[in-house]
Amino acid sequence: MKKLNVSQLQDRDRLVFPEEFTELTLDSPALCFVTDFKSHHPALVTPSVSAMQAAQMMDAGRLNALLVLDRDGAFAGLLTAEDLSYQKVMQWVAAGVPRHELTVGDFMRPRSELKILSYPQVEKSSIRDVLETMRQHGQRHCLLVDQHNHHVRGLISVAEVGRRLQVEIDIDRVPTFAEIQRAVARAH
Repeated sequence: MKKLNVSQLQDRDRLVFPEEFTELTLDSPALCFVTDFKSHHPALVTPSVSAMQAAQMMDAGRLNALLVLDRDGAFAGLLTAEDLSYQKVMQWVAAGVPRHELTVGDFMRPRSELKILSYPQVEKSSIRDVLETMRQHGQRHCLLVDQHNHHVRGLISVAEVGRRLQVEIDIDRVPTFAEIQRAVARAH
């Protein structure tokens, strides 16, 4: 058996992440930016989880989004960091809901409102193509679906793409009719 030497971790030794080892550009394959659920277990919550607890999970895990499962374990929606913004939390508080009573279910985007891209389409695209499509539809997050197998296969986050490319990517999300209705209902 070969003898190995063990030493101490040095102060200058730092934790590295996979994205630090590749040169990425807007012309890189879009799959380089996908959180692929075939190889990465997604972060999950249920609608009953406290919104503040979900925000802490996102902060601690450096996550841009959490997938929401109903009590039967079926995919119910998506919760993003922007869904839990200070302004959105304060809208609920101003409407009389105590902050500690707010849940993921109050903020999540239900699956019926989510936009998807087909996995095979993204497989053949650059991240520039995907970002342009997301911009046209006002989407800062987009699910990838293997429609042949009916699998929600992955997620692309504009914030994550920007972080990995080290650029600011500005995509204004177009609110859905349901979101506009909820905002108007809260105001009255």
